[in-house]
Order: sequence, then C-alpha cells, then structure tokens
Amino acid sequence: MVGLVLVGQAPSFANNLSVTNVTLGTRDPNAHTVVVNFNVSWQNSWRNKINYDAAWLTVRLIKAQATPPAASLCQITATGLNPAGTSVGNGSNLQMYVPQDAMGAFLQPANPGFIGNINTQNVQLTVNYQNCGFSDTDQIYASVFGLEMVFIPQGSFYAGDYNTSTASLNSGSADSGPWHITSENPLPVTNASSGGYQYVSGGNSGEYATGSSFTIPGAFPKGYNAFYAMKYEINEGQWVQFINSLPASDRLSRDISDNNHKNSTNVVYRNTISCVGTPLVCSTQRPSRAVGYLSWMDVAAFLDWDALRPMTELEFEKMARGPLLPNPGEYIWGNQNAAAAATISGTTEDGTETVVSPANANANYGNTTFTGGDSAQGTGFNQGPLRNGIFATSANATRTSSGASFYGVMDLGGNLKERVVTIGNAAGLGFTGIEGDGVLNTTTGYEGNANTAGWPGMDAGNAANGVDGAAGSGFRGGSWADGVNDLRISDRSEAARTDTAALNTYGGRGVRTYDGV
Repeated sequence: MVGLVLVGQAPSFANNLSVTNVTLGTRDPNAHTVVVNFNVSWQNSWRNKINYDAAWLTVRLIKAQATPPAASLCQITATGLNPAGTSVGNGSNLQMYVPQDAMGAFLQPANPGFIGNINTQNVQLTVNYQNCGFSDTDQIYASVFGLEMVFIPQGSFYAGDYNTSTASLNSGSADSGPWHITSENPLPVTNASSGGYQYVSGGNSGEYATGSSFTIPGAFPKGYNAFYAMKYEINEGQWVQFINSLPASDRLSRDISDNNHKNSTNVVYRNTISCVGTPLVCSTQRPSRAVGYLSWMDVAAFLDWDALRPMTELEFEKMARGPLLPNPGEYIWGNQNAAAAATISGTTEDGTETVVSPANANANYGNTTFTGGDSAQGTGFNQGPLRNGIFATSANATRTSSGASFYGVMDLGGNLKERVVTIGNAAGLGFTGIEGDGVLNTTTGYEGNANTAGWPGMDAGNAANGVDGAAGSGFRGGSWADGVNDLRISDRSEAARTDTAALNTYGGRGVRTYDGV
C-alpha cells in the first residue's frame, strides 16, 4: 500500500506570524488520520486580564500529483482546550484551543501577565484526511495557513457617540445617548420620540430611514458574545496563498488583476499582485502590505475558505471601543488626535519599514502622496495602503501612537475600508453568524464563490451560485483616500452602502465566534 507521502511545503507568513517546516508525521490508516508537524513564531504577543492574541491555524492537504495543486481544508480530530492529538510544541506558556466545528485551532498564550514573542517548534495537529477527500493511498503533502487574531471578550459595550459622527446610533430623537448593547437578545429599534434605540440613516440606497422600526434578531451577532478578530487586514501575501491554493477554475473569479478589479498586472495604487498564466498563478512583491481591490464577494470567499466569517458593524464598534463610554467624535484609538502618514523609511519596503514623518503619525488617510519607501519607483507606488501594523513600533507603544483599537486590533481606521454586515437593511439582518467551512462553490460559472448559508450577497434566485452580490454589506472605518472624520469609531455614513465593486480603497478582515466556556 502506498502511504501518505511527505512533500516539502513553503513557509506561511503573515505580518509578524511565521509558520515553517511543515511535515507529515504519524499516519493511522485505521482511523484515517495523520499528524501534521510545524513551527510557529510571532512577535509582540500578549495575554492580560482583559484579552489576548492568538494564531488561527488551518491545515490543508494537497495531492502531490494534482496539476495545479488544490488544497483541501481538513478538520482536527478532537476539540476543546489542549485536546488529544495536538501539541503546542516546545514553547512555554502556550495552549491550543480547537473550536467545536474542528475547522482549525487557536494557538495562544496560556497565562495572564505574558508579553513577548512566541517561538515554538514541533507544533502538532492531527487531522482526518478521509473526511476532506483523501484516501489511504493518496500521495499528499500538507500546508498550514496562519492568521494573527485578537480575542474580544464577552461583555457590554456602547454603539454610537452622542450623534457626533455621521449617522451615529442614538437612543431616540430627543436623546443623543448611544446604544448600550448588554446581551445577544433580540434588539427592538423604534421611532419613539424619546427612549428606546433609534436608527439613524446614512442615506444609502435601500437603507432604513432615520426613525424606522425593526428588530435586530437574536441570531444576528451584536458583539456582546466573545469572538476572535483578525488583528490585521488581509494582506497581499495571504491573498496570494489563498488564490494559489484553489482549483484552476476558482482562481479566475478571485483574480484581482483582472478587468473587474485593478485591470493590470502592474503596480497600481501600491497593489503589487500579478496573476498570469494557465492555470493562473499569482505573486506579490509586498506580502506584508494590506491588499486593496477586494470586492465583497472576494472577502467572503477568503473568509469561507479559512473557516472564518464576516464581522457585523456592531462587532466593529465593540472591537474598536471596548467597554468604555463613548468619547464624542473619537477615532479608532479612543481620542481625537490624528496625524496622517507622509514619509516612509528607507527606499524599499521589505516588511520592516516604518513611518518616519510626521513623528506622531498614527493612521493612513487623506489621500496622501508618500515620500520615501517605494515611492521613488514612481506612479503606482506613492498612494495607497501601507503594510499592516506599520504604526506599532517599540517607540510607539501606546494605543494612540500605534493607531490601535481598545483590544489591540490594528488598522481599523484608515488604510482600507472595512467590509461589514450592516444592520441598516433586511438583507444584513438575515445574517446569523455561521462560520465558513473551507469549501467554496463549484457551480459552473460561479466557481470560487463563498457558499455559506445566510451570508450577505447570497444569490437570492439560486443559492447554488453562492455569494455573487453584496446585498446586506457595508463599510466602516474609512481608507487611505478618505478624510479624517471617516476614521471615527461611530461613523456610519457607508455602513449600509451596498457595493459589488472592487476599488483600490476596499479591503477586509474576518472574525470567528468563540464557542468555548
């Protein structure tokens, strides 16, 4: 019998996260399982009394003889905290949490009081290869994809900031107080002249009018329950890994260099991704840079592929503000102190570049034409998104100077617009927070679409087509091309703006519901 053959796999890199030396270990043909071994490291990890960061790790197996190679996400064989068949490796103060659907695992600090770098060898996850489409005789190799995440704890929070931001939520036409979200129970929104929760419209097409009466269902994620959020926006390196893992037919719909996206294989608005050939193969010159030109359908596909889900606009406010009382007009970092990046260090942006002026720069906004860094290469390099987490350096350790949210989520304000599920129309309110399952649509003509039930943009006429629209989605947080007011936590001017386009200011990130105790 031919066993599961080990083949080398390239390392996986996020902004500070590195997954290397992926190998196959012990195989059990009776249980149809195989151990996957690898090393993990990332910088500036923490666990305090409030929250912590983590690495979300998903395992894919690939048939060695497939052309092009297409990766299939495989489930972990046991769930819970430090379950059988898993190991955190030789690092200290670590734990492994596998959620109930077993689609991946969170490697995270175990004890409060930890601040430092993670570097652990021989991490182990055991997967069932039969359940993801492989047989005992297949020659395969493994890939492990990692994303840095931040744990957002359960708890009450406020949405809105006393009507200071555009379309900020309030508690009635005679009461500018914000909404106080205290549970995941159904939330009635009324047109009461005072008291109750009132909806304030941004005036987008199809959006509820100011003062409309409706109910946010109990199943709609309101941000009260705990969840993990991507620490950074999706970057170019992650997007390239994603698209190159797909079957050849799926890659065509996710090609961001085609005429539905940036319409070029050259560098445009600092996007360096190029996709060429048959089958399509994508590459990037700047893997740490946040990736623009993502449509809602693109973001949904990426999240479904990695067993995550879209975030709601209420979760956006929770992860930005935390449990604090709103500060009227506050930006993502909790005050009204904002300074736009202007000059980048060095002459080549290799993932270690910083912003050198102004000295107090903490966000990318205002349609700035950069100097330094890649800008010397000319048009295409001097306006657009920066690398993830560029403002967080050893010299910029505060929330304000690093542009961080209350919980340590980075770049929520500026850089690229954040795709969210809106509360501003019925299409958004139908979202129930189901996680992706790692499998994309296979219907001819709609290959590569997300296909998780209830996600915004699902084809209303034929669910077999998957997410091929954007109904129910919107934007929060502003972008590199927007004004500073768009960076306010509670700005909802575009929260219900449905847009299927893929523009240079559009990016995304995802979340995952915490199902532990």
